[in-house]
Amino acid sequence: MKRIKTVIVGMGKMGRIRYDAMKRHGGYDIVSVCDIDRNSLNGHSEPTHTDWRKCLALSDAETVVVCTYNGDVTEIVCHALNEGMHVFAEKPPGRNLGETKIMKDAHSGSGLVLKFGFNHRYHNSIIEAKTLIEHKLLGDLVCARGVYGKAGTPEFDKEWRNDPQISGGGILLDQGIHMIDLLCYFCGSFSQVHGSVDQLVWQGMKTEDSVFAILKTDDGKIASLHSSAIQWKHKFDLDLICTNGGISLNGLLTASRSYGEERITYYRKDLKQSTGKLGNPIEHTLCFDEDNSWDYEMSEFFEAVANGAPIENGTIDDALGVMGLIEKVYSA
Repeated sequence: MKRIKTVIVGMGKMGRIRYDAMKRHGGYDIVSVCDIDRNSLNGHSEPTHTDWRKCLALSDAETVVVCTYNGDVTEIVCHALNEGMHVFAEKPPGRNLGETKIMKDAHSGSGLVLKFGFNHRYHNSIIEAKTLIEHKLLGDLVCARGVYGKAGTPEFDKEWRNDPQISGGGILLDQGIHMIDLLCYFCGSFSQVHGSVDQLVWQGMKTEDSVFAILKTDDGKIASLHSSAIQWKHKFDLDLICTNGGISLNGLLTASRSYGEERITYYRKDLKQSTGKLGNPIEHTLCFDEDNSWDYEMSEFFEAVANGAPIENGTIDDALGVMGLIEKVYSA
């Protein structure tokens, strides 16, 4: 297997997750790791740095994996691209649409790989749902309903995620962005946006703790979103309604397992009451006990860099679409 020299910038939670996935893959030669907090670098046998510019300059790397605060993403991505390095960057793709456009300009015409970490597309339940939709086994998709919520922390209003200078936004940009991306993944591009962005509990906070949005495509598909930091219990639910049936995605496998069991349930409409009761169709449920999403995602990036395969998920155009919608929701 070909090996690609890689640097990781940002060795917090996400940096460690990416590090482990690349080690499992076997095709990544991690030549250096970097973090502003020296303690995050303890235990690593690779060369370590606290200055990302110095790290990139000394590493002779082919690829850079960026897992930093949102406010640092654009500068690091553009610098790496300008130095001729392929880039994988965690979501969000910058703090706002303007920063995403700056990265697109840096990438345009470079011939380099640029991929963003929209990890949820690689979950097994999402992959199964996408197959059902693409093959029209339940007819055509007409609408979707997504809820993604979590419990805040005792010092939630003081976290960096709620400092707009660092993060760019609140719960929608931090977590709801995944649901926005999935709604686009299933429904296509949304042209109409109506939303409400609120501080329902942390009313003195500079960012939002709850967002409601209604989205509509040009071909008539409608989606609703509730992104919340005041769910008080971690929750992931996505319903996909088709002309001849429906799909329900409930729960999501994560490292904490706090979102419950990951499962997908699908059913065909049964208006003739073959089960004996209207509105009670036969259901088929699949449950998953392994989260392979990180491995799938890093494998796709490797194949693009090493073998010229196309990036299917997390492209710069995906990033622009999602950030454009988020900007519209915030404006609405």
